[in-house]
Amino acid sequence: MVEKLSRHIALWLIKSGILENDDIDLYIYAIQYLLLIINPTIIFTAYCIATHNITIGLIEIFSFLLIRKYCGGYHCQSSTVCLIFSAIILIVMAWLSSFIKPSLYMFIALVIADVELIIKGPVISINHSVSDSEKKYYHRCLIGILAVFNIIIIAATVLHLYRTASCISIVIIFCFISHIACMTEKNRKLYY
Repeated sequence: MVEKLSRHIALWLIKSGILENDDIDLYIYAIQYLLLIINPTIIFTAYCIATHNITIGLIEIFSFLLIRKYCGGYHCQSSTVCLIFSAIILIVMAWLSSFIKPSLYMFIALVIADVELIIKGPVISINHSVSDSEKKYYHRCLIGILAVFNIIIIAATVLHLYRTASCISIVIIFCFISHIACMTEKNRKLYY
């Protein structure tokens, strides 16, 4: 579905004279990537507005996109499944952060997630070409991002901003789960 829509949009842009006809596959990929970011974000934003959780939604989407970019992780086989699954994951994380308060168990899970993300990150799909220097750069960025977010989590907990602390913690834990999904026997050959 997303692939077909991306192709139709690319062809329309070429017919309109906005794009040149030299590399249609690149245009289709770029449009597909854009749709995969925009659509779940719109669905998630609608959920946040409906539940009056706009601030938590902004914190979650910013932290999720930032961590996920540098840690890598599981990718769905189909763009349509990715779109639906991404929207569901964002909504589930926001929903969980609304009633899970920081606790010893959450901090233990967070430490385990941090350690795994730092040791294994970034997990890159074989479909994306990344040089060794890029992988090292992503790893350094990931460590910095996790350090900053963990400081924010501690500060938010001390300041009794439990929802913010839970939200960022849950995002990190979900990124960890995405890494674990890459290590299952079925997916191991798709990642390196």
